[in-house]
Amino acid sequence: MDFAARESQRIDSENFVSYNMFDDQGRITLSGIATTIDISRTGMALKSKDEMIPGAKIELTIGVGDDIVKVNGLIRNQTSIADTPAFAIGIEFDFVSHEALDKLALIYPDILK
Repeated sequence: MDFAARESQRIDSENFVSYNMFDDQGRITLSGIATTIDISRTGMALKSKDEMIPGAKIELTIGVGDDIVKVNGLIRNQTSIADTPAFAIGIEFDFVSHEALDKLALIYPDILK
């Protein structure tokens, strides 16, 4: 998966994520649970059994330590993961609140770099 365009450092992670994907009318078209592959200040990669549509908006609730972080983003790309029935999904965050970033930084301090 090509995340070379990311501005911030990627940090390997493995957190549970629940998600809702939306169509262009704002309706939920897919809900599920995935795990993170990596995370940065500006986005993340997910491992999901579900195919997702590049360009679709997504709402994410990430389990981080004993807390949760909610962010919204845009699905940028999807690739099959070799020898598995799963996909790697690249997501660019629309906005991450200071509170959410602080919670992420407790577990992943390098996210602030």
